[in-house]
Amino acid sequence: MFKSLQLYSRLSYILILFFSSAVLTSCSSGKKTGQSYIGRVYHNTTAHYNGYYYGKQKMLEYENQMLASRKEDYSKLLPIYLIGNPEDAAAGSDMDSLIKRLTIVAKLHPQSKWTDDAYYNIGKAYYYKKNYEASLATFQFVSSEFKNKKSSTAASATAKKKKHHKPMSRAEREKEDAKAEAKAEDQGSSVLGFLKHKPIRNNDLLWLVRTFANLKNFSDAQAIIAYLKDGKFPKDMRVDLALTEAYVFIQQKQFVKAIEPMKQAVNLIKSKKEATRYSYILAQLYQLNGNYNYATQEFTAVTKMRPSYEMDFNARISVGKNYIQSGTGSPKEILSQLDEMSRNDTYEEFNDQIYYYMALVNLKQNKVEEAVKNLETSIQKSVANINQKGLSYLKIGELNFEDQDYVSAQPGYDSAVAFLDPKFDTLDRVKEIKTVLDKVVFETNIILHQDSLQKLARMSEKERNKIINNALAEIEKKQQSAQQDTFLSLQTQQAQDLPGNQASSSGNWYFYNTSTKGTGYNDFIKKWGNRTLEDNWRRSNKKSSAGDIEASNSDSGQPGSENAETSSQSASREAMLENIPLTPEKMAASNQLMFNAYYSLGTIYKDALHNIPRAIETFEKLAARFPDNESLPQVYYNLYLLHEERGATAKAQDYKDRILTNYAASDFAKVLADPEFIHNSEKKTNELDIYYASTYDYFVAEQYSNVISRIHSADSLFKPNALQGKFELLQAMIEGKTNGRQSYINALDSIMKKFPSGEVHDKAVEILTELGVQVASTTTKDSEASKKGESTNKTTPYTMHPNNPQYFVVVFNTVSPKTKAISDSLANFNSISHSLDKLKVSPQLLDTKTQMIVVKQMKNTEVAMNYYYEILDSETLFEQVEDIGYDVFIIDDKNFPLFYQRKNVAEYLEFFSKNYEGEESGNIEGNEE
Repeated sequence: MFKSLQLYSRLSYILILFFSSAVLTSCSSGKKTGQSYIGRVYHNTTAHYNGYYYGKQKMLEYENQMLASRKEDYSKLLPIYLIGNPEDAAAGSDMDSLIKRLTIVAKLHPQSKWTDDAYYNIGKAYYYKKNYEASLATFQFVSSEFKNKKSSTAASATAKKKKHHKPMSRAEREKEDAKAEAKAEDQGSSVLGFLKHKPIRNNDLLWLVRTFANLKNFSDAQAIIAYLKDGKFPKDMRVDLALTEAYVFIQQKQFVKAIEPMKQAVNLIKSKKEATRYSYILAQLYQLNGNYNYATQEFTAVTKMRPSYEMDFNARISVGKNYIQSGTGSPKEILSQLDEMSRNDTYEEFNDQIYYYMALVNLKQNKVEEAVKNLETSIQKSVANINQKGLSYLKIGELNFEDQDYVSAQPGYDSAVAFLDPKFDTLDRVKEIKTVLDKVVFETNIILHQDSLQKLARMSEKERNKIINNALAEIEKKQQSAQQDTFLSLQTQQAQDLPGNQASSSGNWYFYNTSTKGTGYNDFIKKWGNRTLEDNWRRSNKKSSAGDIEASNSDSGQPGSENAETSSQSASREAMLENIPLTPEKMAASNQLMFNAYYSLGTIYKDALHNIPRAIETFEKLAARFPDNESLPQVYYNLYLLHEERGATAKAQDYKDRILTNYAASDFAKVLADPEFIHNSEKKTNELDIYYASTYDYFVAEQYSNVISRIHSADSLFKPNALQGKFELLQAMIEGKTNGRQSYINALDSIMKKFPSGEVHDKAVEILTELGVQVASTTTKDSEASKKGESTNKTTPYTMHPNNPQYFVVVFNTVSPKTKAISDSLANFNSISHSLDKLKVSPQLLDTKTQMIVVKQMKNTEVAMNYYYEILDSETLFEQVEDIGYDVFIIDDKNFPLFYQRKNVAEYLEFFSKNYEGEESGNIEGNEE
């Protein structure tokens, strides 16, 4: 036994020495062209199990992770490959470590038969990292350096044996190479078969084609495919070749050409799971090419191949889509199948989509009412798929929009913007329409509101009180319900609440019109009902807090709550009565609000919605209702242009004659009488601007005598002189330059009094402030203000002047070029919605670190607050400056110089909040959303 062990030990020792010497020999010759058999075994074994094996495992681990996390997007053409697509995320550091490991393998064992595999996987790693240039270089290296590597020696030996024969052709040489390679493989497999290696070149070429396609080098990709199809490509890889060819065509958007190779792949594939997926892609390709019959056949075939429930659902839905697109198929059968799916628990999570497509089938049949019901059900069923909720809302909005029911369309578009995926392809267009519809609703509500108030004014006091009592009772009932809402419902209210019944129980009566109340009922409650929630309510709509709800709920049931409710109702009643135009002045103001709203509506129909008939209807209604308004010539001029555009020459001539006969002195009459009038007016304005610029140049050059001479000539050369104030400012500056500081102050003070408001006035105040002069202000004259009915507040330097001209101001927390976009947006907004008001947008600096935009000027507080709320309702206007911060407010022409002097934004905002937005502003109205 002992001798046997000794013998075994000696034999083991001899074998170890033998293999060690062989290994040393092989290592020393590892970089030479020839290797011993033992050397090849060593390098192949070491390369395979020390580096390549672990690298390949790392690659498989990454690929499996990607497969496990993949979620198909059936709304788009499914990709042929499950991972590594251009739209997929790039791989990270995992591929970096894999590249390093396999690079070491290739460098240490360049003669190993696993070296090509190492480079091939390096190419794949670069591909997954989306470094297509590096991937391309690696795949090209493999295809050129490892072409029939094993057969090269055998082929050369065969050539030596056949020296006396004529040289072989390329085809013959490749054939011999293939035979030699096969023979070498057989020989390699006879010993140590676990190291058997299969050349990777064909796989490498297919990945090379994909890389060319991703780099948009389709000519080289097609050339390689043609080469592979002409040769003897392995039968077991023909599916891969067909899929690669289809991939190249799809990358070129040549879906027609992709069909044939996709059909080949479906016919050749053995895996049922893969055949199902490729059949679905084939159906999609038919669908994209408009071949709906074949698409329907393929989708139907997919449903019979036992696909995943998600693919099964989308295949069935796609059959419905084909009918919607082309009428292919039976609507009865499609609806029956969709209805059956809606009652199957398997498809419960897709119910929102099922009802959506049922609605689309209904619309294809012109069954609009059924479609709307299914869309509403889709919205109710939609829980997880927020984008589908947005699509259903959008379709409802589109249906109303097509019917020109713009007020009913607005909630659909509003909710669609809230729910649609940010990547939705036409989201920008949806937002544009939503913004226009917001304006339509806003102007419509002003008309309805003022019309209702005027109806109340024409009633007897008894009838009026009865209506108000009913309204207060309904408000109280709704208020109690609203106080039970959760924080979440308040936060998402505007996005998710779709007005239901839009029928009116009493015509267009404001208090009973469900359409109007549906779009602005909560605002109405906050304005008239619950006074404790009134302060800054428009801001709180966007930034609610749970504390507000708790405070509101805690008030009820406490001692004194009944008195508080009585007081609140009394305040609401007083506020309602205050807004009813019972005096001639208030009736005139109400009429002007309605006139402006009608005009804005007509302009929106004409310029934004391009609905010429509706624009004509609106302008004609406006002209008939307000025949004595001073802006009527502008209405007639719009009607003249609109009828001209429609080719209604007689009607256009009628409005032209009205302008020329009744308003001969107006600019519109001058334009109609002289087509060159506008051009000449602009030319004259340009001449005045040039004249002023030249005068200013003389001022800079200190040629004061020339400046004074030109100032005196300006009034006679240009009548009227629109820049008179600027010329007088120049003269005041000269006075300061020549006669000293006090003369300068006196001249500026004179200008400030001559121009009590406007740009010149503000500039004079600015200069006086910089000179350290305390500008006299009427804000300290409380007794005079009190006599005029103007409110005062002892805790603030500002005084309320509700009947004075008002400015809309945006103050930014910094100086930024982004504010230029806001100026442009405000100017565009004014041209569309307030063209009659002739508002001017002026960017200014409050100080070196604070920028502001001033819009001048509105007639009074009431008009200004309407404008203020209208701007706030335009949610997208300030999107570009959200990151720098801003405040908006209204300020009158008397307070603005004081504000500019004090430069305390927070101080004025407190005054604005209490006097414009708070309880003291009960006379403000017409601000429903």
